[in-house]
Amino acid sequence: MKRVLSIVFASLFLFSCGKKSDNNPTPSEGDVSWKLGDYTYVKAASSQTSTATDGRVITALAVTTAGNGGNYGAFSGSALAMTFYSNLGEGTYSIGTTEAMVSNPTSRILTITCTIGTAVNTGSILYSVNGTGGTANVTKDSNGKFHITVSSAVSFKKDIVVGGGIPAAKATYDLTIHNAW
Repeated sequence: MKRVLSIVFASLFLFSCGKKSDNNPTPSEGDVSWKLGDYTYVKAASSQTSTATDGRVITALAVTTAGNGGNYGAFSGSALAMTFYSNLGEGTYSIGTTEAMVSNPTSRILTITCTIGTAVNTGSILYSVNGTGGTANVTKDSNGKFHITVSSAVSFKKDIVVGGGIPAAKATYDLTIHNAW
């Protein structure tokens, strides 16, 4: 469990800074993007790593914005962290907690966290799934990279507040993800 949590937290904070300018392109069908509440974020960088333990393979993905991260004031900048047992293959995964995933290593459970406010120094907030519910589609491309899509909105709750957080942030938001890898 400690190893899984270490991978999750390392992935989460892997990309918190980016380049100095961002043209804030509108996401097209092929782009990686995610939407938390009313805020749409576009991928600037990502990392993916897998670790084999006891016949299981844990894969962690981190995806982040860059520059002004959407130019949303205190809500600017975002990062996704996703973890799952990739030895279970492609298909539909239930979105759940790290505890549920680790307790059920033969079940397709995927964890997701979304941090907002990563492009500003006034505070940030990490959101995690609000209970259970929702599914993610996991695919693997010809280069061996996993792609994650959450088409139907899933409720996420405020979980960890850093540096005072974002005062105007809501307690819950809906999250969708398009082709994160």
